[in-house]
Amino acid sequence: MIRAIIIEDEQHCINRLTELTGKFLQKEVQLLQSFTSVEAGLKGIVQLQPELVFLDIQIQDQTGFDLLKQIPSRNFEVIFTTAYHQYAIQAFKVSAIDYLLKPIDVADLQHAVQKIMQKKSDTTEQRLSVLLHNLTQEHYATRRISIPTT
Repeated sequence: MIRAIIIEDEQHCINRLTELTGKFLQKEVQLLQSFTSVEAGLKGIVQLQPELVFLDIQIQDQTGFDLLKQIPSRNFEVIFTTAYHQYAIQAFKVSAIDYLLKPIDVADLQHAVQKIMQKKSDTTEQRLSVLLHNLTQEHYATRRISIPTT
């Protein structure tokens, strides 16, 4: 399950995204919380450590890009949810998984989440493959496994 937060300044948009994920992605996405400002969103990211952020482009007098610039090393995926089509190229330049235009279409949302699930799955399979390969090599005199804890 993907742990996610929403950073959006319009309550009806938060409600819609919450409803869609609850109805159609309840096995894939766990919504932890929503935030209505860049500052609150930054604090939420630090505290909750989400794997996915649903991020609006225009958040009060700031942007989702402003938020991303304040994060030194990003360890989560971003799906932009916005009414502004003109920022799509900029969104992909900051490595967004997807760019969903409001009103959000269920099929588009499901497809975006599937991209993350696939990426997450590929990474795990690749790491396991490298580990197994390394363990079978004769030149490794000591057999040690390093496990990340964060």
